[in-house]
Amino acid sequence: MYAMQVNLTGKHVVIIGGGRVAYRKVQQLLKEDMHAITIISKTFLPEFFAITHANLKLITKCYDANDIKNANLIIAATDDKEVNNQVAKDAHIDQWVNNVSDKEQSDFYNVSQFTVDNVTVQIISEGKDYHKVKTLTTEIKEYLNCSDEEDKND
Repeated sequence: MYAMQVNLTGKHVVIIGGGRVAYRKVQQLLKEDMHAITIISKTFLPEFFAITHANLKLITKCYDANDIKNANLIIAATDDKEVNNQVAKDAHIDQWVNNVSDKEQSDFYNVSQFTVDNVTVQIISEGKDYHKVKTLTTEIKEYLNCSDEEDKND
């Protein structure tokens, strides 16, 4: 994998799923200057309904391939591996997909990220061990005396 940061200005992000993983990703994406974030799920954590953001749209429904046709970036984050796999299969070659169930069907992985004195630190396990990344992030932040305000864990 080639490490990079992505400018999402003006882009449309679609997230399929309304659970804990999707919520964590939305929290970070809302910090970006995107055209729109659309979240599609049969059910949502209550926390989703507390988000007030002009570019955020929640749609309560089952996934359909048409849901992602205009997306630039897609995150398949349901608790149903078959649905996540279908999302990855339905995506076009020019769309970037993250299937949280299967790294082999993902074009990218999210990283744990924080900034200290204008230096960004990123930690990634290539989609293999989220808990280890979280632990290392905490340890490094403690070592560097970072505040949680600068945290951009994803």
